[in-house]
Amino acid sequence: MRTALGLSCLLAACGPSGRRADLVDATGPDGPTGVEVCSNALDDDGNGLADCADPSCSGVDGCPLCGAVDSPEATPLALPDGISSGATCSTDSQCTDPAAPNCVSSECHASYVSTLEFIGFPDGATLTDPNKLQKVCVRMEHSWLRDIQIELINPEGAVLILDKWYDRGFNHAVLEIFLGNANDNDNASAPVAGIGMEYCWTPTATTEMIDSQTGVAAPTTAVGSHRQMPAGDYQSASPWTALTGSSLNGNWSMRVTDLWAEDNGFMFAWSIQFDPTLVEDCAGPIIL
Repeated sequence: MRTALGLSCLLAACGPSGRRADLVDATGPDGPTGVEVCSNALDDDGNGLADCADPSCSGVDGCPLCGAVDSPEATPLALPDGISSGATCSTDSQCTDPAAPNCVSSECHASYVSTLEFIGFPDGATLTDPNKLQKVCVRMEHSWLRDIQIELINPEGAVLILDKWYDRGFNHAVLEIFLGNANDNDNASAPVAGIGMEYCWTPTATTEMIDSQTGVAAPTTAVGSHRQMPAGDYQSASPWTALTGSSLNGNWSMRVTDLWAEDNGFMFAWSIQFDPTLVEDCAGPIIL
């Protein structure tokens, strides 16, 4: 298991409570019943998997969510604050400055990147139906939402833009939207973590955080002198179909980039949830 910036990741689903059907007795004189019972140590539906090992038991009778993984909360990691090499780019390979190696919105920037290496899907399996990547979430805070771009990167390097940085040409008076409960009075040289909130993107959500065509923000909540983006589910800025054909096994990464100076933020954790039917055996690990 590997993560950038030293963030370790743990399996948050498909735990060891599941048992393989070859370790238990047959279901009875009439064979499988057709419906898996998730707590009787039997392969009731005859698919070779029993209890929590069976994808149909995902989240049922105490079984963890199969196909879902989460990076555990650790020491909050500060997002690089608007660090840019000044170079323009179309791919990461064109960003040669080690301090700003990521090509985001055609600019070479520093980013926070965390990577999960998946191993638990069938060999060679691909995401033929992108809707079977059900949700990706991040727990974070930031004192200026419009500074940042948030992306999911598949094993082939294709980018799904979750929240798109719009541009630098707006009236500052209407831009101060917080993610989470951010500290607005700290600075990049001495960042102080606030309290993160969980923001998720799904294939069925209908509202972007900031509309990628108009720059208009979703409804926000007044918190003191600023506005706050509510936690919840949002629509991705680029089409979910960008993930079609992704290899399921391999490195999936969350990348957050601050493209403007001043205001900073922190990443606490991120998670990804696949349809449990994509997993071969929910009793085994799906990430290294």
